[in-house]
Amino acid sequence: MVTMSTDLSRLVAQAHAASQWRTEVDRLSGSGEFEGVTVEVTGSGAVSSLDVSDAACADGGRTLSQRIVAAVRAAQDDLAAQIRRSAIVTFGEDSEQVRMATAGGEQRLGRTASVIDTDFVQTGDGPIGANR
Repeated sequence: MVTMSTDLSRLVAQAHAASQWRTEVDRLSGSGEFEGVTVEVTGSGAVSSLDVSDAACADGGRTLSQRIVAAVRAAQDDLAAQIRRSAIVTFGEDSEQVRMATAGGEQRLGRTASVIDTDFVQTGDGPIGANR
């Protein structure tokens, strides 16, 4: 009976930690910058702020669009890294919760976190934001 009570207490503590962690994640925001475009995203990855410098506009609409997408991705990558670090602190590096948080971030953002330099390689025309 002591084991069952101990297990139940452990599960309740884990559920409480998960609930508090989720509240913390909801308050996070990510930020990113790419060639004169600065973006902030909410805890869900949605854009909450966009600042475009005059210099970022100088090369035309297509290039500006690519810069905006790259800045959004940088902000989302920042958010994903914060969520992962927070999960590690809360649950431990090798925990199932960290694996779930990483997978959830990939699902939330529709992709794995990436390095911006590999997202846009100028080799010709193609869809904006496509890896080329």
